[in-house]
Amino acid sequence: MNLKCVVIDDEQHAIEVLTDHIAEMPGLNLFKTFTSPIQALTEISTDDEIDLLFMDIDMPGINGIELAKNIREKAKYLIFTTAHPDYALQAFDVQSDQYLLKPISFAKFALGIDRILKKEANNAKSATKEADQVAALYIKGDHKYAFSNIAIDEILYIKALQNYIQIITKGETHTTYLTLKEIEKALETHAFIRVNKSNIVAKSAIKKVDGNIIRLVNNEMIQIGEGYKEAFFAYVQNSLLKSNRSQ
Repeated sequence: MNLKCVVIDDEQHAIEVLTDHIAEMPGLNLFKTFTSPIQALTEISTDDEIDLLFMDIDMPGINGIELAKNIREKAKYLIFTTAHPDYALQAFDVQSDQYLLKPISFAKFALGIDRILKKEANNAKSATKEADQVAALYIKGDHKYAFSNIAIDEILYIKALQNYIQIITKGETHTTYLTLKEIEKALETHAFIRVNKSNIVAKSAIKKVDGNIIRLVNNEMIQIGEGYKEAFFAYVQNSLLKSNRSQ
């Protein structure tokens, strides 16, 4: 677990205190700090995928409560860090998860954040358990009460064909009336990757990559689409075995 943190406080000393606490707390990683709430408002985006947002309340230009109304949805957890206890009710209204009063000792910080870390760990366990339970997919057959059970780890790739898809497994091919987007959603917690507009491939089924061509374990070849190259090769680079020895 490595939760991404952002700190917003108009006092540099307060930022330094939280920066030190975050560095000491396992499972946390400091992403950005802001002394200007206006700058934070304009620069923080949903794409940053912030886990913990630490925010002062009494700040110039726009206070933390007003700022939270505009950026709360861009962070998973909101923690107010303030010297003023009288904002607690307003903090609840903007869905804050913690309300830490300054001065913030490491003990106070750790106790508050530990609850969030435990919640994250429990969520991860639940997600893993749910993924384990969904180890197979059922698709409709050729009449109302006919269904086929497909083991997810048997799937090699999925191909879109007009208004239906083909699911190619190690032993057979299944055809069903679904969109590629629908099957992609069903498989989002499993090891599959979209490689072009028409194909989703099981990562474990990739035997070789040569330029823009993927060769699968069944020796079928699929071309990587132009709009999917960046994500695909980022996945390859992240999985690449690298040597630390001098060349």
